[in-house]
Amino acid sequence: MADIKLFTLPEVSAIVRLSRRTLYNYLKSGELKAVKIGGTWRVTEESLNEFINRESNQRPPWVE
Repeated sequence: MADIKLFTLPEVSAIVRLSRRTLYNYLKSGELKAVKIGGTWRVTEESLNEFINRESNQRPPWVE
């Protein structure tokens, strides 16, 4: 079985430098995929990488 790296929201918050509230909003909208295990949200390394890549490829609204 492959090792699966899981991050808690505080860990994700430190990595992407977003508040936990912002991360909860991304969870609610489905932009950040996570699972709840034992009452704590967990984000896989794969989901985190997808989120970072998707967000970094979006153009800021002020750029035409």
